[in-house]
Amino acid sequence: MTDSGDIGERGQSGKLPPRVLHVVVGHGLKTYFLNAVRSVRYVAPDDEILVVDNASPDQELREGLARLAALDSRMRLILRDTNDLANGKVGGLYDAYREAFAVAIQEQFDYVHLVQSDMQVLWWGDEVVDRAIEIFESDALCVNIFTCLLTSDRSLGNELEMSGSGKPPKLRNFGLTDTGLFDLDRWKKFGMSFADDEIDHAREYLSAGFSVYCHPWPTDAQIPWPAVVRNGVQRGREVHQVRPFLLKPLAASGVDELKFRNWAWLEDLCIPWGWTCLTPMWTTHLEPDYFAGRRLDASRRGLLQGIPRLERRGLESKSWALVLRSQHRPSLWKLFVVVPAREGTSRIRREVSKRTFQRSHK
Repeated sequence: MTDSGDIGERGQSGKLPPRVLHVVVGHGLKTYFLNAVRSVRYVAPDDEILVVDNASPDQELREGLARLAALDSRMRLILRDTNDLANGKVGGLYDAYREAFAVAIQEQFDYVHLVQSDMQVLWWGDEVVDRAIEIFESDALCVNIFTCLLTSDRSLGNELEMSGSGKPPKLRNFGLTDTGLFDLDRWKKFGMSFADDEIDHAREYLSAGFSVYCHPWPTDAQIPWPAVVRNGVQRGREVHQVRPFLLKPLAASGVDELKFRNWAWLEDLCIPWGWTCLTPMWTTHLEPDYFAGRRLDASRRGLLQGIPRLERRGLESKSWALVLRSQHRPSLWKLFVVVPAREGTSRIRREVSKRTFQRSHK
């Protein structure tokens, strides 16, 4: 005899809704990590969450994650005690990924939604997976759909391959990424796995014909201008959280607009909540490349597009007195004084080295 509740859950199609496991993986950066976990629960209150702490040295962070898990019957926590720092950029990130995917496969989830701890999930809904299924069905060699908003500077390079057949754009240089939505049936069918370096598995699967499409309704945003961990050492400062989340969650009206537009850049939807940052935004630590991007943007779209501006939509008051007192990411001193000075010094050194070489070979 079939339980009536089971009939309701299956719906008229007779199929159970797909099971999605949200996975959040991180190392250190307590404010960002806790914010990421809480954002998943906020936008997907009934879904299963797996959190993997990749051997963070911050005991206060690990205790905070443990408290969240203790209060949430649908959240599980893995506290890893090793993190291979041989890879200076990501450490043992992919060891943590492999552990999470093993859990998802063992427990027969259909999809993994993989989020890194310096991201925030701005919205979620059944339609995210429904639309993703349509994309998966359109390409037999698509196992991973990118669900993270891209910064508008990506339009300046050759990173996106636009389709004229109604399909969403895909990442030109990736056959597999380390975030987004993953089809576990196909993952098992093709015997896929993460390498220890993102470039390695990106190229391996790209050369085998796999594609990574960008979800037309992205759900995840990287925290702009973040602090990062490199070689086990934190670079930069985390934002001091003053509102419930670091970024404003996307309201229902914003979701409707996103679906109507069928595409958005990070700068369109990402609103730092209670703090300010430069836009166009940057999703890594401060580098001179930012100014190179702005120059390219100005040359292609006009001077006004290339001039950095302060994103102020998340402030309660737009008065400049408050703006100047607010947290700025990155540090305006570093951006406009330290970085240009470093770039200038580097250019002088290259020129001196070039001339010395020319004189020695006359």
